[in-house]
Amino acid sequence: MPAFTSAIAIGNTVLAGLGVTTSSLAVIAGVGFLTQAAVGFAMHALTPKPKVSSQSGVRGFQVNARGSAMDHQVIYGEVKRGGAIVFTGNSGGGANQYLDRVYAHAGHRIEGYTGCYIGNQLVTEWKRTDTDTTISDPSQAPNGTPIIPVKVADVAADGTFSNETGRYNPFQGFGGGVTFRFYDGSQTAADPALVSNQPSWSASHVGNGIAYCYARFWHGTGDTWPNGLPEITFVIKGKRVYDPREVSHDPDDESTWAWSDNSALCVRDYLTSPYGLNEVSANIDDTRVATAADVCDELAGNGEKRYTCNGAFLTSVQPFDLLSNLITSFAGWVWYAQGQWRMKAGHYVAPTMTLTEHDLRSPLAVRTRHSRRDNFNTVRGTFSGPESAWQVTDYPPVSNAAYIAADGGEESDTDFDLPFTDNVAEGRRLALIFLERNRQQLAVSGVWGLRAMRLQVGDIVKLSHARFGWTEKEFEVASWAFTLADGLKPQIQMSLREISASVFDEVDDGIVYERDNTTLTDAFYVPPVGIGITASARVYNEKVTNVAGVNVTASDPDRIYGVEVQYKKSADSDWISAGRSELGRTEIVDLETGFYDFRAQAINAFAVRGDWTTLSNKEINPYVAPPADVADFARELSGGSIFLSWTASSDLDLSFYRIKHNPNTTGATWGNSSTVISKVPRPATSATLPARSGTFLIKAVDKEGNESVNATSVVIAPSELPPLGFETDIVEDPAFNGSGTNIEFDTSEIRILDTTASAPSGEYLFDVGGTGYVDTGSERSARVTGSYTFARKFDGASVLWDNIPGNWDTWPGNWDTWTDEDAAFGDVAVRVYVSATPDDPSGTPTWGPYELANGTFVNGRAFRFKAVLESTSTGFTPEVSQLSVKVEY
Repeated sequence: MPAFTSAIAIGNTVLAGLGVTTSSLAVIAGVGFLTQAAVGFAMHALTPKPKVSSQSGVRGFQVNARGSAMDHQVIYGEVKRGGAIVFTGNSGGGANQYLDRVYAHAGHRIEGYTGCYIGNQLVTEWKRTDTDTTISDPSQAPNGTPIIPVKVADVAADGTFSNETGRYNPFQGFGGGVTFRFYDGSQTAADPALVSNQPSWSASHVGNGIAYCYARFWHGTGDTWPNGLPEITFVIKGKRVYDPREVSHDPDDESTWAWSDNSALCVRDYLTSPYGLNEVSANIDDTRVATAADVCDELAGNGEKRYTCNGAFLTSVQPFDLLSNLITSFAGWVWYAQGQWRMKAGHYVAPTMTLTEHDLRSPLAVRTRHSRRDNFNTVRGTFSGPESAWQVTDYPPVSNAAYIAADGGEESDTDFDLPFTDNVAEGRRLALIFLERNRQQLAVSGVWGLRAMRLQVGDIVKLSHARFGWTEKEFEVASWAFTLADGLKPQIQMSLREISASVFDEVDDGIVYERDNTTLTDAFYVPPVGIGITASARVYNEKVTNVAGVNVTASDPDRIYGVEVQYKKSADSDWISAGRSELGRTEIVDLETGFYDFRAQAINAFAVRGDWTTLSNKEINPYVAPPADVADFARELSGGSIFLSWTASSDLDLSFYRIKHNPNTTGATWGNSSTVISKVPRPATSATLPARSGTFLIKAVDKEGNESVNATSVVIAPSELPPLGFETDIVEDPAFNGSGTNIEFDTSEIRILDTTASAPSGEYLFDVGGTGYVDTGSERSARVTGSYTFARKFDGASVLWDNIPGNWDTWPGNWDTWTDEDAAFGDVAVRVYVSATPDDPSGTPTWGPYELANGTFVNGRAFRFKAVLESTSTGFTPEVSQLSVKVEY
């Protein structure tokens, strides 16, 4: 399942003035119909003419397959399919008159079996042997009810058939026959007849969650099976699915769901099913699912539902390939945005927004036509359903004479298979959308202002651009990404593709979409260029050197003969030439860290120079990114010490490592742990500490003060420490009866009372049962280990952004859901200290200085303790809920 393309989400308070809600922040990470797709962290761009994956598992078991460890089959809608033969055995005494066989058809509960084919003969009438009543299909018999075929239809090649009566009825004297028992996957016990007939099939063989059929063949004395057992396949109404439009449906209770062949509901089911992406229902945008489901249920011109999903697949199919096939059934989109999966069925929605040149924040890149490889004027493909006797068959090609004429009279076709479509009308409808959508060839991309935040993938928008002669021309959003420009200005990178309502109208009207509106330019035209800057570090002759990479691009590279790149410090006035080169990357080596301006100028074949494209105030500092997480963090106990080691960081700007400790062995985070070694300078890769239980965490810190994003940890269990003879545990919580300086006592927590200082702190003295100390009776060496649990707490009603520590790009949590100020920033800590005396503590003892109670051995007869609460941020305090000390000797 997928991880996905992420972007910084901006809080509601920032966007309120823009009239933009956080639901608008959609970042494409889904599957696009006909244009492009993105599943997972990497973006996989597809051609405008994607081909459906051809792996064998996409259509499921078209015939029966034998094996005991086969891939599960999943069925949506209603299909005719085989299954996995998971058991075969003989019975019936020495003559072995019976053959028992189990066909497993689905790895989930199904709605029911609605038909059966014995060879090419459709069973049209059945009889229940338990009640001697006639039924028309297996779904009318409860789970496990024995039924026999009493009438079949022998289907001829031309589709006609003749009825036969009783041929496979084992009780009609035809020399043989077959008895079936069907299970829809809800069964809770094994088939009793099969358990009785086959010793190797026990009561434990329930087939939990498996839809299967137990068939018992009797060869008799006649010629019922003259050529051996025929292929037996079944018409199956597949999985029940959740419908968010139905108030009686509970997304977490499948017993409330109902069977449906609605494409949107089937896609949603795959997203949430364990055999699919296993997403929780909270991560599905069910409002959009309901809208897409309504579109699927609309009646098309032939009076049937517009889009349906009827097909099967094996669990061996990769999720990306399976989703790519599923979405062919509703001509739509599936994408991941703002923490939720969303979808849109193929239909036209009149746009309500118009973008203009004023919304652009970059030159507009225009692609006027597909390459010849990606262009086509005829669509061919396959489907399977009742109209094709359930065989995979070609639907009639969808072509257009006007398109062929526009392509110079040459027919160019493409394959568009529809594994989840079961009728010709729907197949041609989808193929026509595919064809006409592809003929809308004009595509544009660019960087847009914040008004574009109201859009997301699949939306239709009007675009007016005087330079290209467009007035409210309609485009569909093909990709959307939120980025930051120089100065951390938010902007939207968006690709659009022309679209019109006629694409979805089911009318083969011969419209040729030639709306490029371009003209030839003169010899003095020089295309504009775009530039992008990357900063990196390299080692030359053992010296770390800054490298600025200037990447020069252009929307019309064929008209550019060369480019010149120049640069200067932002504070300087004189430009420095980096040389003349071709389009692409130019590197400037050995720059000082700082802010620079860059510009590039295109030169055409006639030596005419274009306008400069300038990028100002670009920071050249390859060390802005935090160092990598520490790898191979390990520990080794030896006596009273713990040796920590790790692999050296490869970051060139590494400064040191910081190590923290949390006395708990579970639930430890960087934010709720205290520093035990503030700096382990490079190139050291080890450290030694007194042995104590809990969690040790480590992060790398670079020269800019940036920490690793994630802490790496190791755990020492209390049982791993060498045992001592006696142990005393002092627990202060939840009463906290001790005294304190600048400490606020709550019913079950303590915290810093006054947090107005720049680095507030407080001190709590342990009560220790009212005495304030532990008396061991005689002077000795004791191992003293403090333990605590705390959380970061804001001491006030509200907090300003300026008071929150750190770089806001690195703040923890998800901006869309982050509403508290108690997130773990790592700026609060708790430390437990111990002081010892060799004297009788009830007299006038001389106490030694306080030292950390971190598992070290302390000499003395009596011991007293204190906890220091620290914060490096005004207004914040550790809130301590657990505080204790263990004394062992």
